[in-house]
This record gives sequence, structure tokens and C-alpha cells, in this order.
Amino acid sequence: MKKRRIPVVLGVAILSSLVGITSSASAAGPGTPTPAPARPLHILLTNDDGWRGAGGSDTPLIVALRDSLKAAGHDVVVVAPGTDQSGQGGRFSIPPLQLTVARPEPSVWTVASGSPSDSVFFAFDQLYRNTKPDLVISGINPGNNLGQAVNHSGTVNAALTALEFGVPAIAVSMQTSSAWREGTAVAAKSSAGYVVDLVHQLEGKSQHGVLMPPGVGLNVNYPVLAGPVDPATGKPGSALPPKGVRSTALDTNVALDLTYTPTSGQAGQPGTYTIGLTPNDQPAPAGTDTRAIQDGFVSLTPLEADRDVDGSTEGWLRRIL
Repeated sequence: MKKRRIPVVLGVAILSSLVGITSSASAAGPGTPTPAPARPLHILLTNDDGWRGAGGSDTPLIVALRDSLKAAGHDVVVVAPGTDQSGQGGRFSIPPLQLTVARPEPSVWTVASGSPSDSVFFAFDQLYRNTKPDLVISGINPGNNLGQAVNHSGTVNAALTALEFGVPAIAVSMQTSSAWREGTAVAAKSSAGYVVDLVHQLEGKSQHGVLMPPGVGLNVNYPVLAGPVDPATGKPGSALPPKGVRSTALDTNVALDLTYTPTSGQAGQPGTYTIGLTPNDQPAPAGTDTRAIQDGFVSLTPLEADRDVDGSTEGWLRRIL
């Protein structure tokens, strides 16, 4: 059986139309008011960093996105891990493991020590058993999820889990900088505002129907561009708006370089190893998600729930059987 190709075409068509619309919105900056939604949506919000601290104080990006979505008139329920589950991919818990579920505040649930996918599975089984949400959003993740890193990202795989249930999903990540750590907090409001605007545009394009084609989701990466340096602090005092929005494909280069350095014994022998993680900052090919971020643009990449290859590979498979 050949892979379904129609949803991909529809997804790209919708994505192309969104790029033109959201470019002007992103360039306007966080101070521009977001228009009221055509209809309030029921949104399940999750992430891989969890909901931690009083009022989510240790995970401020998911709080910023929750607050922005609610301020825009949407009904938002948070179901997130109770601990940091970064880099867990699509892992989910199976018997005899047990999960501890808490509700630290109204409309916020934590699942410990559950993965991002566990959180989505729990939500659909217990909170959305009768009526599915209109949309699942995973994020905002501190740090972009680009290229092949999406295979290992808990943020992205939480969104892909939602697609398995037939619910549209968006994974959202935001660039961070070790040289300007405050930039994450500065840009949180603008990146959350961009997501709200994107949801509004999806709803408008859908003509009040399903937000995206079946089985198709979006991987959103938001750049953080440092503004002029504040003489008093020696650091940027603001974040500039993105240069625009690009429809992108996943970068096929390795996004992160992992190294293993022995701390006891010799290399290549049994012992204890320290793990090193270095982003690949080489210039990326044009048209990829990595290149869009490098150039200061928001990256929108369509993802599919199924991961089988298209029909062009079937001939090769038949020949080796």
C-alpha cells in the first residue's frame, strides 16, 4: 500500500498560505494586539520540561503560553510531566509501572514520573474520553528542536502522540543563548504571542473546521534576536522581532554532537564516561529549519504521524524480499 500523499500536499498548501499571513504578524512585535479568535478552542497544553514549582515558576515558558492562550479566549487544560523529561523522545510507561497524577491548580495536571507522551495518553484516556480537544500544543521548549533532533525530542513527540489520536498538534520551541540567558525570559511573551496568532490563522483558514489535515502537525521554532546592548548592563535590553516566517523541511544534518569522555579507565573500555553535548552550528542548507533560525526567521515544518516511506521505495523493498 502506498503512503498517503494527499495530506502532505494539503499541509504544504496550508503552510504556504500561513507563511504570508504570519510574517507580518511576527514582524509587528509583541506589542501588537492579537485579534479575538473566530471561536474559542479547547486546547490541551503539554511539554517535556514539566509543570514545576509554585504556579509553574520553574517552567515559565509553558506558563507564558498558557496565559497567552487563555487571554485570547481559549479554554486551556495543562497536562505535563511532573519532572523534567527533556530528550525522552516518544517514550511511554507500561505495566507494571505506575504514574502519580496531581492537580496543583485548576486545569493543571502533572504526571510523575511520566514522559511527555505519557501525559498525552493520560489526558486522552481520563480527561478527553468523550470529547477530544480541538488542538494539542507542546511547548514552549527552551531551545530549538531542529532537524534530526526531532526524533529524540520529548516536545515534538508529545505532539506526534496527539496526531495518533487524530487531533491536530503543534510543537513549539524557542531559541536560547548561553551568552544572553535573560533573552529567554525577554522573548517568552513574544513567542507565546506568535503561537496565539498562528492558532488564530489556522482556525481562520480551516473555516471553523478541523485545524489541519489528518495526520499532519507543525513543528515551530522561534528565533531570539538580541536587540541593542544596554550600556548599564552590557547586555541586550530587548529582543527584536523575527525577520519573518519560512516554510521549511527538516535539516538532514546531525543537529547535536554527542561526545563521551572517560572519567575512569581508558577510552573504549568499561568505566564511567562524561557526556558532552555540542550544537552543530555549521551553516545549514537553504530551505531547512536550521537555516531559517540561523537567518533569524520563524521556522514552520509540517510533520506526519506515520513515518513509513513513500511509494518510491516499495520497488527496492520487493527486490530484496
